[in-house]
Amino acid sequence: MEKEVFESIAARTGGKCSIAVMGADGCGKSTFVRDMARANGLELSEDGQSAKGLINDVSLELELHECKPAEKDLSANVIVLVTSDGSFGRARSECVVAEEETVQSLKSVGRTFVLLINSADPASDGCEALRGGLEEKYGVSVVSANCAGGNDDYSRLSEALLLAFPVAGLEIFLPAWMSVLPSDNKIVAQILEKVREVSPNIRCVKDCSLLEKAFADGEIYCETSEIDANTGMARYRFASRDGLFYKVLSEECGAQIEGELQLMAYVRALRESKYFYDKFRGALRAADELGYGIVQPCDSDMELRAPELVRKGAKCGVKLSADASAYHIIKVDIHSEVSPVTGDAPRSEEIAKGIVENYERDPEALWNTDMFGKSFKDMVKEGLNEKTIPEEARGKLRKAVTRIVNEGKGGVLCILL
Repeated sequence: MEKEVFESIAARTGGKCSIAVMGADGCGKSTFVRDMARANGLELSEDGQSAKGLINDVSLELELHECKPAEKDLSANVIVLVTSDGSFGRARSECVVAEEETVQSLKSVGRTFVLLINSADPASDGCEALRGGLEEKYGVSVVSANCAGGNDDYSRLSEALLLAFPVAGLEIFLPAWMSVLPSDNKIVAQILEKVREVSPNIRCVKDCSLLEKAFADGEIYCETSEIDANTGMARYRFASRDGLFYKVLSEECGAQIEGELQLMAYVRALRESKYFYDKFRGALRAADELGYGIVQPCDSDMELRAPELVRKGAKCGVKLSADASAYHIIKVDIHSEVSPVTGDAPRSEEIAKGIVENYERDPEALWNTDMFGKSFKDMVKEGLNEKTIPEEARGKLRKAVTRIVNEGKGGVLCILL
């Protein structure tokens, strides 16, 4: 396991990992550097404050060096903050202030780190209680070790160091059916909002579980998560709770769909509607853009007549004919107006000027102004709706257009309705 951890660290650092060791005086920084060097076969410097060398069986050059908290050592890949439980040397109370100041300083510059408790008895109940308390207090990984004991392999620290590396990126995979929803959809918007809220707090690999916890109780939850320790990429695959698919489907299509039966019935109805729309879509688009659109008849619309013998003088021939319906869609521009100002000239002029000024300030508010129980917008809309061809003239118009299509030769036509 430890070999795999060091291989991942080598992948993250390109084969060279620099560890800065910080902590208050008397907590065992130098002791930790020497013992870490011993445990991993590193070469110790003459002053005993740094160590360097290749890890056995792993192409990783590991370098440890002491660093004062004020320096922050931005060049280091990760930081180990050494503190003490007071079981040797300085009392625990004498380490707390320096410990808190260093933690605050590191967090203020966005550095991730591991807290190491140097203890004469790291397995004791007191040390374990302190470890759990500090982990909750600071929100970082905390491990304990006897740096002077000479028998710790620091495997737990190596794992914690790997988890302290920064996250390179987050990849979120939503259920496939959500990919067609617009970004302003309520469910999609809630997901994006929560991701934006949580992601700033995900700084190191250890923090990646925060996103899973954030979606633990919602309609969308994290089904699987994977952290690639070699690259620092965190990948989350989300799934939806039972019933959410049909809930969103109902909202999108405007019909109540609670299961497969309603879905199939809706699809069947939609098929008929789609067939009808597809028939008119091109003509409607042409009418909207050019003012005129035609739905040409298809084979199924044609009524093929029986052949007729035609004699013309001594000649004889055959006439083949067919009938079909075509749709000619015309875009008609209509105009409507309303004059709400009445009364004597001075008063009406004052009102008219006020309306014009209100329009310049807020056009939408003017059109929504209520007068006589209706807004100006409703008044002109009623006028537009009234502009139509009289019912008794519609049949005549159809006959006229039919003649134009079948008999028109490009000449001038006069239509009387």
